[in-house]
Amino acid sequence: MSPREQRNLREKERRTRMKHLFIILSSHVSPTHRLPVPQLIDQATSYMIQLKEKVNYLREKKMSLLGEMGNQSDGSAAAALLPKLSIYSRDSTIEMNLIMDLNMKRVTLHDLVSVFEEEGAQVMNANLQNLNDRMIIYTIVGQAIICRIGIDPSRIEERVRSIIF
Repeated sequence: MSPREQRNLREKERRTRMKHLFIILSSHVSPTHRLPVPQLIDQATSYMIQLKEKVNYLREKKMSLLGEMGNQSDGSAAAALLPKLSIYSRDSTIEMNLIMDLNMKRVTLHDLVSVFEEEGAQVMNANLQNLNDRMIIYTIVGQAIICRIGIDPSRIEERVRSIIF
């Protein structure tokens, strides 16, 4: 094979590999329909920026929830600050974060999810995380079953506080 034919073959393989990579990228960015390459790259860039912002937001949220507890080596000082409950409400979505010490009153995720459901929210995500074998982090995200009626965050907070104390 001549050097020119080898170069042409390598170029053809490169184009085929790039086409395959663009198809994979397209399946992640726009799985419903195939986009032209410039739009695909634009969409992928926007998506990456959104993901980066979301990671930063979640990192800041985690730090605000944990406060300075992670920096303290003495678990008893951190335990005095617990439990920490925060509830955020946007439109018809509500999110609850609860941080508790393992030695405190036992609360099951089922109890917390039941409060959401009884108050008219459909639980979209419920998470339980054990942190440093000292703390438990409960995270529940719910959405109003009937958007027009909505959810009362103060009522949910009141009921959750009655469970944890």
